[in-house]
Amino acid sequence: MTEQQRLMRRIDACRFAMWELKIFLDTHPDNCEAVKSLQERRKMAADLIKQYEDAYGPLNQSDATASRWAWVQEPWPWELTQKEEADN
Repeated sequence: MTEQQRLMRRIDACRFAMWELKIFLDTHPDNCEAVKSLQERRKMAADLIKQYEDAYGPLNQSDATASRWAWVQEPWPWELTQKEEADN
């Protein structure tokens, strides 16, 4: 697994935890521990996303700036698959 993939997995795990905490807070709105944990996960996700975008470019189009069209410079998904197969 590449560093990019590891970082993306950490982002996904953090987003999943946030989603679960939001669902939990729907039924337990007064749970201070869950609110605190959600705030911590939000900060963690923001930090991880910034780290990812600094290294690999935007995760989605709303994060892209007009001065950087990073997705055009990166390999397309089918090119990644071919490269990964060649590496194995």
